[in-house]
Amino acid sequence: MKNSEGAEIESLKNEILRGNLNIQNILHKIQLPDITEAEVVILNSEYRSEFKRLKNFIDEFEKISKDEDEDGELSEDVNLFRNQLKSLQSAFRKANVQCQLTVSLKNKAELFYSNPEDMEVRSRQTKSKEELIKMSTNVTANLRSISQSMASVLEQNRGTLEVLAQSSNAVSDNQDEFKVMGSALTTTKKLVSRFGRRETTDLILIILALAAFFAACVYVIQKRMF
Repeated sequence: MKNSEGAEIESLKNEILRGNLNIQNILHKIQLPDITEAEVVILNSEYRSEFKRLKNFIDEFEKISKDEDEDGELSEDVNLFRNQLKSLQSAFRKANVQCQLTVSLKNKAELFYSNPEDMEVRSRQTKSKEELIKMSTNVTANLRSISQSMASVLEQNRGTLEVLAQSSNAVSDNQDEFKVMGSALTTTKKLVSRFGRRETTDLILIILALAAFFAACVYVIQKRMF
């Protein structure tokens, strides 16, 4: 095995050992009796990150051992690291369950054994929350009612606009009819005026014809008598 490869293997072993110790430290903190829910969340996040990091180092170590292991020594280390990883995972699950139980019992104890002042404060807070929820519900109902009213008004306005549009169309049609009727009346007036003038002309012609007729009659009578 080359010196560079041996140094890399030793570095990986040190990282695996460091990760192992970090996880054990996290497990110790999780098992503390005065731990809070917020601390549990943070420690769980730290455990997942550290566990993933440790597993990556072990995977890398196993890969190198397959390529460079000649006498089988590294395969034993790989099996040891894998078993330690499983043990840490099992220990974390047990510690996490125990921690959740401890936190739950602690919260129940605080709830049942809190002093009257704390109970009164919590009662006020609960009432305040209920009042806020009720106010929020009322505001939501009012907003819904206003929205429905606005929708109704918009619908009425839409109907009014449709009526106005129909009325406008009717007015436009009436205007067109009036224009046609006005044009017809103008034409009729012109025809009546023309007929009036023609009637006057005919009357004059008739009078002239009668005058000529009577003059001719008088002339003929005069000729016969004289």
